[in-house]
Amino acid sequence: MENLSLETLENGAGFAVGSMSANELETIRSIIREQYLHRLLVQSPKQVHKFFNVPMTQYHQLSDLIDHRAMWPKTTRIVGPASMERIKSLPFFKNLTDIFDIKALATEEGCGWQEMYWRIVRPGQSDIGDYHADRWFWDLGHGTMPKGMRRIKIWMAIEVVEGESGLLVLPESQKRTDWAYHGEVDHTGIAKPKFDEDISQLNVYNVPTKPGDFIVFHDDLIHRGMANESTETRVSLEATLLIPEKT
Repeated sequence: MENLSLETLENGAGFAVGSMSANELETIRSIIREQYLHRLLVQSPKQVHKFFNVPMTQYHQLSDLIDHRAMWPKTTRIVGPASMERIKSLPFFKNLTDIFDIKALATEEGCGWQEMYWRIVRPGQSDIGDYHADRWFWDLGHGTMPKGMRRIKIWMAIEVVEGESGLLVLPESQKRTDWAYHGEVDHTGIAKPKFDEDISQLNVYNVPTKPGDFIVFHDDLIHRGMANESTETRVSLEATLLIPEKT
């Protein structure tokens, strides 16, 4: 974790990679899986036993049994407050709190507690968004910021295949704030950023991550979850971290 520093995020590559322990990974996996199965039980009680009998990495084999989009809006993937506090108490996260002086997690959806949320990305499906910087969401009116705080982001690889289903970043892109983009309202009714630059002319980097790795990155770093080219469903966990403004 030597490159985990604000200096790296602000003046270096714009992102840094670290790892949690195997026990910490299993704790997070169990939290996500319990929430996942509970949602399926409530919404599809006649089918839930089929999902219970396979790992989340094979979710895509059964997803045609349900309405995937209706099943997983973001609000259903926000980790509950007790589980969120449990994750924050894990050693890897406490270490990050010390390194970055994390004061809280953002409450982007206004649910009343600090938010972490997980994602499911199936192989060969369009379950990903466009290239973007997270700041653009906030500039488009998504969420409110407490006074005296600024943002960094953490993306945690829970179920991934290294090199085939991780995160794509544009290194050092946080050093520019004039990237061209516009907002488009999607099926959720929320304006989301669309990148207006030619990404093929930019040096995108596929960050090599395996389960248990995490990436901390700057609010202005251009990035995107990669199209899942593996044979397993990708599961990741994310949070926006609030740290003090520069003084």
